[in-house]
Amino acid sequence: MARPYSLSHEQIIDKSCLQATIALIPKDIEAVLRGFRMSSPPTILYVDRKSSSTPTVKLDTNVLDEDEDFSIEALAANLPTAPRVIVLPYKPKGEDFPKIILIDWIPNGCETGSSMLHVGTLPAIERLARNPKVIQITDADELTEETLNAKLRRF
Repeated sequence: MARPYSLSHEQIIDKSCLQATIALIPKDIEAVLRGFRMSSPPTILYVDRKSSSTPTVKLDTNVLDEDEDFSIEALAANLPTAPRVIVLPYKPKGEDFPKIILIDWIPNGCETGSSMLHVGTLPAIERLARNPKVIQITDADELTEETLNAKLRRF
């Protein structure tokens, strides 16, 4: 016998989005993460809680200038004061092959509500990106080639 207030799978999950722990991940973002390869450009994501009633993961196209070559220094200089997830291919110094890494950017002093949404959504993003190496950064000065290489040596 069914519970009086139970919902079917179709009623719980919208077919156009993947349900994360706290926020929705639209199918187009899911496709970007599942299809991420070593030749892919960096992907920067954030949880938007203002544009709809349900927090939703979105692409941040304002951090990097598409006309410039990518560099860790340019990324560090342009990071906002709100949490972001950066997925990128990175070749550590002394390594033969690049790795897909996920930079978990939670700046010191960011709004508590934003960081909670970010942290609650991160595991779903990690799974979609096929469990990349995760590096947490809280200060833009930490985001350097040297720091990334040192943190990746621990894996």
